[in-house]
Amino acid sequence: MITEDDKKKYWAQAHAGIIAVDYDNTITKYRPYPELAPLDKKAKKYLDKLHEKGFTLILWSCRIKEDYDAAYDRCINEFGMPYMLKDSDEYIHGKTGKIIAGYYIDELSSYGKVNWRKTYKYIIKNVKKVLKN
Repeated sequence: MITEDDKKKYWAQAHAGIIAVDYDNTITKYRPYPELAPLDKKAKKYLDKLHEKGFTLILWSCRIKEDYDAAYDRCINEFGMPYMLKDSDEYIHGKTGKIIAGYYIDELSSYGKVNWRKTYKYIIKNVKKVLKN
């Protein structure tokens, strides 16, 4: 019989390697929406490292379609992140519209500014725990 703990463990393990990453003021520096801000070089450094470790990275944003597409194109072509995926039905949970991921990186959950070094260490440490169980 599958217990609730088994279900939680399976869900955590299945999604631990997926990270949803916000665009505005997370991958980029701050500019008022809808301006396209410059790349945050620390974000690039640590996103590259996460990609090298095998994580799936999905661009996560509240931008409307045209603005989202422009931001995504910048990630791929200008910022040198060919590994960044677009959010799509493949990564969306049913009718909720929420990306299914093990981690969500967003400046709003980091009190206004992402500490990329700490975020990277936290993810690596916790993924090891999840996959170990």
